[in-house]
Amino acid sequence: MPRCPICKTQAERIKYEGVPVYNCGSCGGHWVSPARLDVILARRDMQMPEPVKQKMMAIADEADSKQELWCMTCGTSMLKEQFRYWPEIKLDRCPKCNGIWLDRGELEKCQIYWEYAQDHPDEEHADLLARKALLDAEWARRKSEIRDRRDRIEAASRMRMGFGYGSVLGGLFG
Repeated sequence: MPRCPICKTQAERIKYEGVPVYNCGSCGGHWVSPARLDVILARRDMQMPEPVKQKMMAIADEADSKQELWCMTCGTSMLKEQFRYWPEIKLDRCPKCNGIWLDRGELEKCQIYWEYAQDHPDEEHADLLARKALLDAEWARRKSEIRDRRDRIEAASRMRMGFGYGSVLGGLFG
């Protein structure tokens, strides 16, 4: 099992709103892949009352790690990056495997910001609309990357199995 990059205790695999993530029971942080974070943000399984939202925002602000963290899956030094287009949320991301570490309360803070942006697309603030457009463009880019990656994997798989275009079997089945 991987170890928490903050307190070095073993992180356990849990389901957060139905999505498998790693959680540190000691410090309350979460480890997710970018794809799983997108799934969590897209879901609305858990509704937070306003006082709970305010408490989670305060917890996230207090828990933000300042020290250098090391990836719990590959050991690479992680980078501090802002979450999407909100500079007030800083997450730790591994430049090698793209895993994301969210300090205690940060996952909930990301959800709160994301849901607010989704619930208020017609808000007067032009920057919010610009953020939504940028998020939509990012989502389209990621889907294209996933599709391209899948196509490359399928092509490599066909080549290994002897069904490539240059093979005898590939000529029969390709």
